[in-house]
Amino acid sequence: MRTLMTATAVAVLAWLPLATPASAQDSPRYPFAAPPGMIHTEDGWREATVEEALEALERESESGTDWRKGPTLPAAAILRQTLRPRPAAELDAFADGVAAMMADATLPEHVRSNARGTLASAANLDPGSILRGTPYARAFDLLVRAYESGVDVLHHIVWVDPERGPAYVRGVLEWSERPPICQWRYDRDDGWLSAIGWWTPDTPLPGCDGYDFWEARDTPWCEAGGLLYRDIVYEAIQREWGGGVTMHSEQPTPVPPGLPEHVDDWYRRCR
Repeated sequence: MRTLMTATAVAVLAWLPLATPASAQDSPRYPFAAPPGMIHTEDGWREATVEEALEALERESESGTDWRKGPTLPAAAILRQTLRPRPAAELDAFADGVAAMMADATLPEHVRSNARGTLASAANLDPGSILRGTPYARAFDLLVRAYESGVDVLHHIVWVDPERGPAYVRGVLEWSERPPICQWRYDRDDGWLSAIGWWTPDTPLPGCDGYDFWEARDTPWCEAGGLLYRDIVYEAIQREWGGGVTMHSEQPTPVPPGLPEHVDDWYRRCR
């Protein structure tokens, strides 16, 4: 059956050695179940080959499926060397193939999403990761390179590395252009009121011709601020309204009092 793998991924397969079959008993850390990265065949569980790992990324995730059969697990397990060590050159070539799938706009979205998830899982420094193994450090750089090429992976970047991730997102916030404050207007009697949704301003807001609320939310500045400030905003909302207002609502919400000045500014421009 013809697969969707990119030319880069196929080129990787041309020289990568196939994985040596392994049994669940080969890994003492998983005494009761096959470890991540193995596939089930008629002969039982065995380690996925490089080709099978790439082909697995073409599958859509199934709700409620056995987590060991998830489409990203074989590829992520290879990069993390969950089952056995691999030469650095082999890992790099394989990672480049996954990155090529992630950036290939001709592939279905679920395939690109699986490739993004693979690199994020490979880079994840959380010692409690079900994949165990050794985080593949270069995966973080591949995610950054993809983001700077227009791939939506900033939400992956922020969590896979507790130091480099937030630092990079803070850089995005610093370098990006702020959208104008167009969804709010100031009223001396009533404070800040929404310019869309519940209230309509009496006079047009300056500098807001052609403003689109949803496009503003999707700007790098708004996305980066949302990743960095969401916990602060959520805590302020809980403190003020006890959860009666959510920052993920489809309409702009009132500004919760007590936000730090820089968070308050982000909220007015992006929420």
